[in-house]
Amino acid sequence: MGLFDFLLSEEKKIKKHHRRLNNRDAQPEDRELSARWLADNGSPQALLALLSRFDMQNVEHQLKDAGEKELVYALIAEHGDRAIEPLVSWLRVCKQVAQPLRLLEDLTTPDQAVEVVFGLLEQERKRDDFKPGKKKKLLIWLADQRHDGAIEAAMPFLADFDEGVRYAAAEVIIGQEDEAGREPLLEVLSNPEEESNRLKVRIAEVFANRRWSIAEVPEVADRLPNGYAVRDVRIVSA
Repeated sequence: MGLFDFLLSEEKKIKKHHRRLNNRDAQPEDRELSARWLADNGSPQALLALLSRFDMQNVEHQLKDAGEKELVYALIAEHGDRAIEPLVSWLRVCKQVAQPLRLLEDLTTPDQAVEVVFGLLEQERKRDDFKPGKKKKLLIWLADQRHDGAIEAAMPFLADFDEGVRYAAAEVIIGQEDEAGREPLLEVLSNPEEESNRLKVRIAEVFANRRWSIAEVPEVADRLPNGYAVRDVRIVSA
């Protein structure tokens, strides 16, 4: 504690340690002291400040950076259920989602974590900032989950401007291994404006392996990527 820290309000103390925690020029020992102070404080505001360390990148030594983030992870995880609300608030505004999502998995049930991600995806869908990174990472995470609402949550992103987001959305739908995914994937395959060969190859492969019918959209036959053809209303490897 600084000489005059006792004069500071709780809010100002949190802001002070928040600044130092995210100061690339601060000594690692000082950043750690601030991380521990915020964890000991344990208020929602302090935990939000602590979570912000996950967004700071390009610390001079990558191993030290990783070590600091693992410390922050452990400090937050110790708060258990009390950390969930600040964590969800942080996920709404953060740029780097990998570690916060890992925390979410540790602190909640699988269904709770998926429901949070559904909300985050809906928020991202409404943004108009042409920054696809977060959408893509959330969809990649969701592709490893199984949930009744996953197909519906991913479907709007099949029309995203970014090819990587569209591909990740398709992987969510494919990963559910559900007949309900056939129709939205068929729409992608039959869309004359879809330019991603990688995406079309992936979907054609799924249709071929699952022997899904394309009977209602016969024009798909003219839009298949190289290596695939239609036989008896089903896609096959050519």
